Amino acid sequence: MRARHEGERQLSFGPYSRAGLALVFVPLYAGPILSGWAGHPLATLPVFALAFLFFIAASRRPDLSDPAGIAGLAIMAAVQFVLVTVCFGGGALVARFAGPLAAPLWLPILMTALAAVVGALRYSENAEMNVFLDSAIEELEAMNDGRASDWAEVHPEPSPDVQAAVDQTVAALRGLPANANVAMIDPIVQDLEQQADVAGFDPFYDAAGMVDGVEDRRVDLGLLRFVASPYIRRKLVERGEGGIAPMLMLNASDPGVRSEARSLLATLIDEGAPNAQLPDPVWLDELNAAFPGEGYEEIARQRRDRISA
Repeated sequence: MRARHEGERQLSFGPYSRAGLALVFVPLYAGPILSGWAGHPLATLPVFALAFLFFIAASRRPDLSDPAGIAGLAIMAAVQFVLVTVCFGGGALVARFAGPLAAPLWLPILMTALAAVVGALRYSENAEMNVFLDSAIEELEAMNDGRASDWAEVHPEPSPDVQAAVDQTVAALRGLPANANVAMIDPIVQDLEQQADVAGFDPFYDAAGMVDGVEDRRVDLGLLRFVASPYIRRKLVERGEGGIAPMLMLNASDPGVRSEARSLLATLIDEGAPNAQLPDPVWLDELNAAFPGEGYEEIARQRRDRISA
């Protein structure tokens, strides 16, 4: 849930807000489910699998000049076909109990195809989506290994008290001068840590970055300083999200926010955060070209050294 401006809840469709992710993933998966529910022929499965593969491949960018990249693409294709089959089968199961759905053959296919295109355009060459997908893969592997893996337990909906604490924090940050520094911001986010613990991260993250086409450097710096707490940072690394906040801010319009994001990222690298939670060196090269002399080249070198080690 997004933070509210002056007490009014607003729904925003930032790429990594819950609403933004749902905008892509709900129709993506709904297509094969509806097709199975409507009793469409099994010949539609490869079409859905191709749409799934297009989205995932555009997001993960496998290197097809390398045998490992080709093997990765083949694995992606197999996984997408399994996912499509499971979704289609779920829809067919619903039809058995609720009766078939009257839906034309083209409608579910169009839904999934449009979602795949939108997702590819939104998340292509974005390292943060790599972290999101890696986290999802880890969840699937956990289920496959028979281990407990409860998404609601790891990412619970914020309680009213937590949401209220985050709303108050965001309001306090927005009440600071436009050029507020970290010395003014730290006491506010430290209070949030005391009130909400790591549960405050998700709603705080939703309030940061590009919201309704606007960036607020005070909120962005607040999120980064919140994650800079050793306790909060450790908890986020444990749940596979250590690098999400700095990666959201690495290409921020404000140079101070970018600097704070790089500093936090350097700390994560020094502390040995898993590679899956850190940005792709290729993306860092692109950031270095966009913001020369800011230090992205050195971070890219460190990432390559870690990956090749």
